[in-house]
Amino acid sequence: METSTRIPVPGTYNFRDVGGLPAAGGTVRDGVLFRSDGLHRLGEAGRAELRQLGVGIVIDLRDENEARFMPDDLEGLDVEVLSLPVFEGSGASQGAGGISLDALYERIVTQHASVVVSALREIASAGDRSVVVHCTAGKDRTGIVVALALLAVGVDREAVVEDYARTEANLAGEWLEEMVALIGRYGVPDTPELRILMGGSPREAIEGVLDTVERAHGSTREYLLASGLRLHDLAALERLLIDPA
Repeated sequence: METSTRIPVPGTYNFRDVGGLPAAGGTVRDGVLFRSDGLHRLGEAGRAELRQLGVGIVIDLRDENEARFMPDDLEGLDVEVLSLPVFEGSGASQGAGGISLDALYERIVTQHASVVVSALREIASAGDRSVVVHCTAGKDRTGIVVALALLAVGVDREAVVEDYARTEANLAGEWLEEMVALIGRYGVPDTPELRILMGGSPREAIEGVLDTVERAHGSTREYLLASGLRLHDLAALERLLIDPA
């Protein structure tokens, strides 16, 4: 199954182009929508890569505290930064209270649907500017927003699930160990559960939340329309993302 392509942007671990994924009306265009972990360590080389990729919009799903602690390193780039915090704190910080990925994802699509809709509306109106959607890991908030955007334009569900699931491999190793150590300074113990919450992307988690959406609304498109997205937004999103067969 085709999944998005990781691009080795310096300073990132999980920067990917979702282009090439199969959809009912064709395939997702290359170079239009990117997803990523944090952009706070780009440096000159990373910024040059974003410039080369034509990135003009950055949608930051982190909250104010996260963004202040790890500010995006975008100085000198001609980009519009849109702050759309999905909720207060990263998935890892939510885990301090014992929340699971399943519960976290259900919270995103139920309590924060308006933010999801705002993000998709911004993507749809990007024009000729490429968009990067990111959070801290590029896994949970980014994963849900990108998955819903792709499903809304007819991308094959199994391709969306596989794309989400591959995140874990990108975050394993240096990124995850650093984050475990970071949160450990705040007294959060290193447990298998925490590691799954921080760096895991089991397909069951994304399948579960998509099942929740489909049971309640019939489809992702109907969920988004019920949450405030308009038909013309969906049409614009499809024109932007899908290269017709």
